[in-house]
Amino acid sequence: MKYDYAVIGACKAGLTAVETLRERAPEASILLINGEDRLPYKRTQLTKKLASGFSPDDFSLKDEGWYSDNSIELWNNTRVLEIDKEKHELICSDGRTAVWGKLLIATGAIPFQVDIPGREFVKHLRSAADTEILRAELLSCRRVAVIGQGVEGVEIAEQCRKMGLEVHLTGRDSRLMQRWLNQRLSGKLLSLFKSEGVHCSFSRDVSNITKEGDHYRVHSPGEVLEVDIVLASTGIRGNPALAEALGIYGKKGIACDTSLQTRIQDIYAAGDAVEVPSGWPRGLWHWAEYQGRTAGMNMSGESQKIENIPTRLKCEPFGKFYFSMALPDVNEDDKSTVFFDDKRGYLKIFEREGRSVAALMEGLSKDDSKILEKGIHQGMPAESLASSFI
Repeated sequence: MKYDYAVIGACKAGLTAVETLRERAPEASILLINGEDRLPYKRTQLTKKLASGFSPDDFSLKDEGWYSDNSIELWNNTRVLEIDKEKHELICSDGRTAVWGKLLIATGAIPFQVDIPGREFVKHLRSAADTEILRAELLSCRRVAVIGQGVEGVEIAEQCRKMGLEVHLTGRDSRLMQRWLNQRLSGKLLSLFKSEGVHCSFSRDVSNITKEGDHYRVHSPGEVLEVDIVLASTGIRGNPALAEALGIYGKKGIACDTSLQTRIQDIYAAGDAVEVPSGWPRGLWHWAEYQGRTAGMNMSGESQKIENIPTRLKCEPFGKFYFSMALPDVNEDDKSTVFFDDKRGYLKIFEREGRSVAALMEGLSKDDSKILEKGIHQGMPAESLASSFI
């Protein structure tokens, strides 16, 4: 079977690339290979639906009819085992093969494994199937340790607490979500977690994990947590499957140029699988979408390059809305103004040469965050942008 374009991985980057290719090449034959047992879905919902559970189609990105209506060949529940770069051929785990003109590898990321004795006892959440299995295990637990205090760790801890578990959130960071929140908002988030009964400890390097019967002990200096299950969210790296065999894997992901083309002609990569420069975002939904669109445009013959665009993060632990945009890109000499910090919530905008470049918000709405995001993309003056909320 021959295809003009083949995309391996039905994550947001892969599916966006397929949409872009179909828009720009209406007559092209397109294959999308999905390694999971359900239609492509919004992965960021997994850490938000752990407590309530979900059905296989609850957050599908497209219904089944969309693929046939757009002449997209979708192969579900199969993995690519081998890519022949000379013959432009790939072989799948179910025995099917395909010949491609141009290929995109969008195989996502895998968790960083904590490099400590007992790491085999740690469980990670990356797929819908992982989440279903993990939820079933949590239903028989009373106490859980969550290692990692970024956004995913925060969301997992919140969901476990909603399941009625005793939750211990620990890690090496000095505060919650320290990459995306300032000291003030990290403190407000900590107060919220304490009020909901989540136990938080900081600046703890987990040294080892031991198993004692059916329970586990998480050891760190000055602390031993006795729990029924250990979960971790300690970062990601690009999935090395396929890329290592092709010789295109770098230190943390697939090496590409700014057009998202690898060093092998006609092979591209996008999404969390890609190695990006230090300080650039990764692991974010809209960043994967941006890469998928850029890769699709380049594969179809247009010339586009990725840039370090402003990125944003939204989080709603225990019903409280937190929004952060481009905070990691803020410079020391950028002007910053707190426009309010009261019962309404919190708003801080960072400005450079008269243009808004970053913002932090808490307590308002998703619609307000869209206004804030648009204003930063447009470079509005901070005072003018803040007037929308005051």
